Amino acid sequence: MGQENFEHVRQFLYSVVKALHEGGGGRFQFALVQYSGSPKTEFQLNTYPSPLGALAHIRAMAYRGGGTRTGLGLDFLIRAHLNAAAGSRAGVGVAQAVVILTDGRSQDDVAEPAQVLRLAGVSMFAVGVQDAVDWELREMASVPQDIHIFSVDSFQALKGIIQDLVVGLCGAVTQAGGAPMAVEAKEVPRDVTGNNRGPVSLPY
Repeated sequence: MGQENFEHVRQFLYSVVKALHEGGGGRFQFALVQYSGSPKTEFQLNTYPSPLGALAHIRAMAYRGGGTRTGLGLDFLIRAHLNAAAGSRAGVGVAQAVVILTDGRSQDDVAEPAQVLRLAGVSMFAVGVQDAVDWELREMASVPQDIHIFSVDSFQALKGIIQDLVVGLCGAVTQAGGAPMAVEAKEVPRDVTGNNRGPVSLPY
């Protein structure tokens, strides 16, 4: 991915979390895993009582290079994050959603851990950048896949899918029994350095 592309990912994550927090009326909780050859927890669902902490973490987190073991990343998410000790509220009926972002074909199997997540009722959104392969995104995403899969040609283009992704995430939560959320295009958000950008990973 490289440091330059990582900065685009950072802005993407920042904008998605901010938009979900604002559009969801503060009802979302966020967790983030950065994966490569080995996954690493950035923060859990119960790490920050306010999304402001998550946003500050995203601004400061370091880039980790390595391979593309997406299956291991999903398995790690299941074991380390989607449980009550890590802040998951699935046990009390709160909807769960995962956004997986990848820029290439995985070096391991993604189908099995993705199926475990879907069977557990998790809404799976797959975002593919550059060299990501379509059939692998389809193995991970929930149905209907046309609203759970996003593909872009470059990291710079991630900003163009933010609004649709946020609408999809809010829709998944509403379908799972949550109260409806109104997500509208608002003022162009400022990026993590304070500059204006164009119009616009996360369990609930």
